[in-house]
Amino acid sequence: MVVIFGGIFFWKYASYETTLLTVESSILEVKPWATFSSVLIDNGADSFFTKVYLRDNLPDFQLQVWSYSIPENANVKTLLEALKNPINQTDINLTFLEWWNIFDIDQYLTNQQLIDAGDFIEYSENYCNASIFPGSMKDWSCDLHTNFAWLEWTDSLEWYLYPDTYAINPNTFTVKTLARKMLSNFDSKVYTPLFTGLDNKAIFENIVLASIVEKEERNSDEKSTVAGILKKRLDEWWMIGADITVCYPFRLTAEECKLSVTKYLYEVNDYNTRQKVGLPAGPIWNPSFETVSATLKSKDSEYYYYLHDTETGQIYYGRTNAEHDWNKQLYLR
Repeated sequence: MVVIFGGIFFWKYASYETTLLTVESSILEVKPWATFSSVLIDNGADSFFTKVYLRDNLPDFQLQVWSYSIPENANVKTLLEALKNPINQTDINLTFLEWWNIFDIDQYLTNQQLIDAGDFIEYSENYCNASIFPGSMKDWSCDLHTNFAWLEWTDSLEWYLYPDTYAINPNTFTVKTLARKMLSNFDSKVYTPLFTGLDNKAIFENIVLASIVEKEERNSDEKSTVAGILKKRLDEWWMIGADITVCYPFRLTAEECKLSVTKYLYEVNDYNTRQKVGLPAGPIWNPSFETVSATLKSKDSEYYYYLHDTETGQIYYGRTNAEHDWNKQLYLR
C-alpha cells in the first residue's frame, strides 16, 4: 500500500510543473502581500505540491508588486516565467478578434490613435518592400523570412496575424513590432502544432478555408461539419457559395461587409465564391487556432447545405436543395 501511495505521489509531483492553470490570456495583479506560493495557489495550483515544488525550485528572482501578462494555456512553469517580466506601467492591452482582417485591424489601431489610417494595411501588404518604410524598415522587411520561413510564399500578412490580446506600449508602438508579435504568436500557436510537415499548398488551402469557416460558423461544435461541407463542395466542383467571401476585394471591414454584402454578391472577381468555383484567391480573415484545427479535422457528413436561424443563430443542415429550401422557409424570417 505504501508503494502504491508513493507511486501516486511521485506521478503527481512529476506532472505538477506542467499542470494547466489558465485557458485564456489574462493580466495578473500581484499584491504587496503575495508570494510565489500564493500566486500559484490562487491560480489553481495544488497547495501541497506547490509548497513541495517551491522548496526545491524557488525562483531566482524577486516577486514584484506589479501587473503581469499571463499567456493562454499557462502551466506552473510558464506562469512563473511570466512573473519575471512585469508589464510597463504605460502598457495597454489591444484585443484583435478572430474574424478581423487587415482592414479591421487598421481601423482599430487608427481609432486607438496609434497609427495614421492605412499604415497597417500598407505594411501588411508590402512588408518586403523597404522603399515604403525607408530607414528602420530595412531592419525588418524580408528579414522576417529568417524567423518565419513560411512567409516566403505569400505577399501579404493576412491570416498570419494571430487574433489575441497583446500588451503594447503606446509610447514606443510601431506597426512593425506589433506585426512581429502577431507573427510569433501564429508561429507558436498555429503553424508549429498544426502545419509542421504539411506542404505549402495544403497549408494555404486549409488556412483559406479556415478563414471562411471562422465567419460562417461561430459554434465550436459545428465548425468541423461546416468545414467538411465546404471541402465536399470543392471536391465535387461546386461553388462554395459563402457570402462572406465577396467583400475582400473591396477592402472592407467586417462591419462594412455585413452592411453591404448584398451589393457585391454578383461581382465577378477572384474572391467571390458566389460567382466562381474553387477557393477565393486568399484568406479573408485571421482565423483562430480552434477554427484552423476544426478545418484540418473536418467532419464528413451527408449534407451539402447549411443555414442559420436568423433569430437564434442555430444551424440547420440539408442533404438536398429541396431540404435546404424547406429550411429557408422555416428559419429565414
